[in-house]
Amino acid sequence: MGIGVNTVVIDLITGAQHLILWIAQDGSYGYWHELSGTSRTPKSFTIADVGAGIAGGKYETDVFNMQPRPEEMLSVKERAYRDKNWGIIQPIVEDEPAVYEKDQRSRLLQGASEKSGVKVSNIYPFLDRYWRSGKSKNGLLPLYSNCGARGRPRKEKPEKKASKAKAGSRGGKTLTDSDYSNFERAIRKYYLTREKRSLTSTYEKLLQDSYAKKADDGKLKLPEPSEIPTFRQFQYWYYKNHDSIGSSKKRDGEREFELNKRAVLGKSDYGMMGPWAQFQVDATIGDVYLLSQFDRYSIIGRPVLYFILDAFSRMVVGMGVGLEGPSWAALAAAITNMAADKVSFCKQYGIEISESDWPCRHVPASLLGDRGELLSKNADTLVNMFGIRIINAPPYRADLKGIIEQHFRTINANAVKLLPGSVNAEGRKRGGHDYRLDATLDIRQLTQIIIKCVLYYNNYHYMESFEKSEAMMAAGVEAVPIKLWEWGIENCSGALRAFQEDIVKFSVLPTANATVTEKGIRFKGLHYCCDRAKAEMWFEKVRTKKYWSVTVSYDPREMTEIYIWDGDSKQYDTCYLLDWNSKYAGKTLAEIAYEKKKEKLASKQLKATATEAKVNLNADIDSIVAGAREMSKGYVAKSKSEQVSNIRENRAAERAKLQDNGAAAASPEPETLKSGPPQDKSEEELSPVLRMIKAKVEEQLKND
Repeated sequence: MGIGVNTVVIDLITGAQHLILWIAQDGSYGYWHELSGTSRTPKSFTIADVGAGIAGGKYETDVFNMQPRPEEMLSVKERAYRDKNWGIIQPIVEDEPAVYEKDQRSRLLQGASEKSGVKVSNIYPFLDRYWRSGKSKNGLLPLYSNCGARGRPRKEKPEKKASKAKAGSRGGKTLTDSDYSNFERAIRKYYLTREKRSLTSTYEKLLQDSYAKKADDGKLKLPEPSEIPTFRQFQYWYYKNHDSIGSSKKRDGEREFELNKRAVLGKSDYGMMGPWAQFQVDATIGDVYLLSQFDRYSIIGRPVLYFILDAFSRMVVGMGVGLEGPSWAALAAAITNMAADKVSFCKQYGIEISESDWPCRHVPASLLGDRGELLSKNADTLVNMFGIRIINAPPYRADLKGIIEQHFRTINANAVKLLPGSVNAEGRKRGGHDYRLDATLDIRQLTQIIIKCVLYYNNYHYMESFEKSEAMMAAGVEAVPIKLWEWGIENCSGALRAFQEDIVKFSVLPTANATVTEKGIRFKGLHYCCDRAKAEMWFEKVRTKKYWSVTVSYDPREMTEIYIWDGDSKQYDTCYLLDWNSKYAGKTLAEIAYEKKKEKLASKQLKATATEAKVNLNADIDSIVAGAREMSKGYVAKSKSEQVSNIRENRAAERAKLQDNGAAAASPEPETLKSGPPQDKSEEELSPVLRMIKAKVEEQLKND
């Protein structure tokens, strides 16, 4: 693999592992951080030396492995801890490459220390954790696993108090509980309000309310400086004890914060310095009707197409074809594909390609959308896990993402419009042919076609209107996406970031609750199992107590597997469909929901038909019973003992009669049976068997 940001370079001689943090735009040098050592400061390296080391067998490279931490799996306390520390180091780490140079880093650290009131020595560990986590904001999450032992109470240490001499030398006083109460009262009364008073102004109101006293002339007078807290003490206390995000929400209102101050909103002026600098994403409804994979006679509607394009080269770096409307779940599928190995992805659909045909499995520096799914809180994961800047186009400004809008027009006009079942304006006219009846493809077959279209577009589509830069013109680069991508990597950014596919997948997939039952782990009407559930005997335990829930991640495009999260270890277990649910393997969630809905409707109709048939059956039975009772009226009544005493003989006689009637029915001239009491027959008319039975009955009657 190539060298880029988040590439791990392994020294095969010493075993040292270095994580690349930054690469110069000209691709000559960069900075990396040693993961296997204890140093907290990145070091510089030259690209040429690393390339020579790889060629000579000294180095080998790997993709950085990060632990997935979906935003939904984090507690409020964990998020607050992370965001507070991020607020301290953000201005430092974003100033690249200055932060990697010793003198510049000292200047940045000093500025952050003065602003936050945190010592420089206490900021360094956060920088180290941020770099070691692949420049992920989630690297600042609290390390609770390293804190003490579970179940043991923590001993509180007595608070240290500064000596009077030391306190006086700083110009402040030794703070007491009374001072802290005054601080809290002032913050709530003056700072956490819609007046948006500054912290300095709040400090002045604090002195006015709690420390100033009236003099003889009626004016307020403050005590000696050593008897009142300083602004620095007040500021330090505030930043240490108050959540800046919660304060912002109270000062500006929830709506204003969600729109303009959430971490998910990025810088809109980030430059196009090459591939990876900015990807654009959008969705559209495909102009073609599809059939169900379960039933080729069921039309299931039109698909939703997602594409992610590189703004620099126009390369399609990710795609998604689904039945869900534009939503985070559908976007998550496209983002997962963006970071996936395209060779393996195409192979799933029976398409063989090489790595060079679609060399895109990277995470961008920024992602531009249109205020839809990227305004969702789920998008926080992209910011906190992968450091992606989220840019949302203003309302009614689709022109700002015209690159991907043009791609939709190209796909629809050159491919989708030509497929059977495609939307046809003529079909909307009265009496026109209904184009929906021409539907022929299912969603898997359409995905195969879209993949083929993307491969053609990336490798052969010539963009006549593409504006080349002066450097491109001098190099004679063809205006084909793959050519622009390759040229840009070599000559412009050279800082592509790759993460393991599973890391990206589990970070953006939607999560929900599944139920553990004796029949399996039930989710969306399907039943799953996993090795952990078997080992821990979940399904046996659930039979002795109530069902319980587990948190799972799932891919709406492919419901063959789901993933159970363990809240303690932060790891996941893969669950697979049980054999009796295997008919749903390889199907999308929307298809399964459609099929289940169809089965439920069919079941309802069949139940109605069965009920009607049962009513008719009961009526027929009642009619037959009534006829039988009518026939019985022609017989001479017998006593109860007479009716039950000769059951065996009566049975034999009846069987003989039936056999005789069966033989008569098989003769050329069948005898017509008549209803009513049977008539006595002459001795000649009876069969030999019946004559024998009759003789025995008469003999028994005489003896009685």
